[in-house]
Amino acid sequence: MQEVFKISNLEQVRLLSDPFKLSILQAFAEGERTTKDVAKALDQPITKLYRHVDALHAAGLLAITREKQKRGTVERYFEAAGRRFEADHSLFAGDAGGEDDSIRDMLRAGEDEIVGALRAAEENGKDEPLVVRLRIKASPGRLKELQEQLESWVESVEQQGDDDDSTDDHVEAGAMVAFYPIKDDR
Repeated sequence: MQEVFKISNLEQVRLLSDPFKLSILQAFAEGERTTKDVAKALDQPITKLYRHVDALHAAGLLAITREKQKRGTVERYFEAAGRRFEADHSLFAGDAGGEDDSIRDMLRAGEDEIVGALRAAEENGKDEPLVVRLRIKASPGRLKELQEQLESWVESVEQQGDDDDSTDDHVEAGAMVAFYPIKDDR
């Protein structure tokens, strides 16, 4: 498994914009597993996962780590292609409309998760998620420093992982981070 996997085509972006496929990939990122293991972890029927796992594998987002003969069939073990996924910046350069659609799909998937978390917090009286949008004016040096701090935070969160093997008391959280220059069209 690579530390950082560069998303190199729009098919990979499209697959990662699907919340269910993303949850499958996240499960495989925890370590080598079979499709059956992931189905159990996600509390889903295994038959629902096969085509999603096949699509993630065909796109290069999942790798087969080993195969084991089991009762006349072959059991495949997979793991995510990387611990962290980053989009290759050249993917979104140019004038084709498809790139804009892929970015919007990723943002919509995140939006659905955020809105769902806000609704759940309201219904259950739980702490609300932190949702912030900022516009920052700073020197190029300061902006570079802020970006490096964000990258460092993301890396530290990914390296920490679960604090133990017991998942009974763990909850899952999501984060969406984008740090970008704003073009002023005034």
